[in-house]
Amino acid sequence: MAIATATLDFVPFEKMMTPAPTAEASAFEALRSCVHLGRASTEALRALAQAATLRTIGRGTIVAAQGGPFDSAMLVVRGRVRAVCRAANGREISVETFRAGDLIADGAFAPETRLPHDWEAAEASVILLVARDAFVACLRANPELALTLGADLVGRLERSKQLANGLALAGVQERVVSRLLAIGRQDGTPGPEGLLIRNRPTQQELANQIGACRETVSRTVSDLVRRGLLTPRGRSLLVSNRLVETTA
Repeated sequence: MAIATATLDFVPFEKMMTPAPTAEASAFEALRSCVHLGRASTEALRALAQAATLRTIGRGTIVAAQGGPFDSAMLVVRGRVRAVCRAANGREISVETFRAGDLIADGAFAPETRLPHDWEAAEASVILLVARDAFVACLRANPELALTLGADLVGRLERSKQLANGLALAGVQERVVSRLLAIGRQDGTPGPEGLLIRNRPTQQELANQIGACRETVSRTVSDLVRRGLLTPRGRSLLVSNRLVETTA
């Protein structure tokens, strides 16, 4: 008795694999997801991608050093990068922190200016560096992009002024509350109980951001928690409506 057999068509393993994206394709996707580049044409983004380099960096990696040159535009693809100033005595302050999707064009606008701070990875991150010539060419071809980045620079300057004013005029508690509210308004979620910060900074990070020592920040946060103005929830932190309203 003959037994019918089925014929199986074997697909080579190589054909079953999805081709890995090229570095240029990955750079293009990163650029396309950037809010600041939302109005740039596909051709402009492809030109930027051709002149860009993706880098994976570990926490604490210095992307560019204080006092040195930096003539590229930098896009944070994943993770966080901070601008940190360090004193000779070891103290430091985080001037700005940039997250995924943020585009930093300082080096493209003013390549001759020496950096007043380090660009440092606050956690394991992926960044995209775009050569200045290509970035400037994109700005000239897309004037509205220059206006968008100009408005962003004005906003950053205003935040730097607020930081300087706080360091000069405000007490530690006021600075702690102001910084937590700024983080909450940027990345948090408002709710009926208050403003929820989903990824609260550590006390050391908070101290670095407001120019205070960690011990003082720890005492201040503990006091605010005791008074019910802050409520830790795992990795999150709830800023009560009472605190939000008093600083509105």
